[in-house]
Amino acid sequence: MKGRERRGCQRYPLHYPVLLRIGGESGTGGEQHLAEILDAGVNGMRLQLTNQDLLRAGREVTIFCQPARRRQADENWTVFELRCRVVWEDIENREVGLHYIN
Repeated sequence: MKGRERRGCQRYPLHYPVLLRIGGESGTGGEQHLAEILDAGVNGMRLQLTNQDLLRAGREVTIFCQPARRRQADENWTVFELRCRVVWEDIENREVGLHYIN
């Protein structure tokens, strides 16, 4: 998606903590770091990184987040796994733009 089109998309501020996995196959391996989803839209999200080097454009990562609440009282908490690709990086603010893969 071109920058001009991206700015026209609705974004939702979240400030939601997540676990970021860099590398490794689904469910195993790779480096894990804390991060924060700053905002998200239908095609991707803006993520602020903590305690790791900036990710470069083209790198695939996996985001793990837990739902903010259960849908039903007897329902177990389920961690949601989301695969993304880095499409831009902001070195000064330690932020990256991610595009959803799945």
